[in-house]
Amino acid sequence: MSQIHGFSSAMKFIIFFLCVPLVYSELHRFFTSYTGLNKQTAAGIQEFLSMTFLDYQQIDYYDNNIKQLIPKQDWMEDFSSTELWKKYIEIREKQQQIYKDNIPDLMERFNQSGGVHMYQRVSGCDYDDKTEVSEVPFDRYTYDGHNLGGSSDTLHMYHRQYPQWRSGIMPMQKKILQC
Repeated sequence: MSQIHGFSSAMKFIIFFLCVPLVYSELHRFFTSYTGLNKQTAAGIQEFLSMTFLDYQQIDYYDNNIKQLIPKQDWMEDFSSTELWKKYIEIREKQQQIYKDNIPDLMERFNQSGGVHMYQRVSGCDYDDKTEVSEVPFDRYTYDGHNLGGSSDTLHMYHRQYPQWRSGIMPMQKKILQC
């Protein structure tokens, strides 16, 4: 057997097949980011926009002006003509209305009467192609950079940090869950 750097070809073959499964991952991250502002900014940033990502590559885009879900990857073009795509547009429209309703409520809770304020949600999950198992989903909310919590494991933290949120979180969660 030929030897290179002290390992035989057979040994390299064994090491390769023992190590490759440890470094090769079938895990994918899928998430959608929703961002709402209480008004359009001078810089042209929309009042509401939504973007979906797969493995950190943007795959779609929606904002309050175009009111269409735009595919951002070639392979998404085929999907954009389906009934499910229309449902995703409806979800964005509902989220846009929820944000429009919630931002003034949050401004009131934080004793704010003017300025530009941002409410954001990032939700998604990790998915393993190999096992076909969806890992623990995540759902995070922020307002003006403050973590509002989201997933059940972090929600109680926000209640302690921002008591203004306590009286409004359940109605907002119910609105969000309806989508």
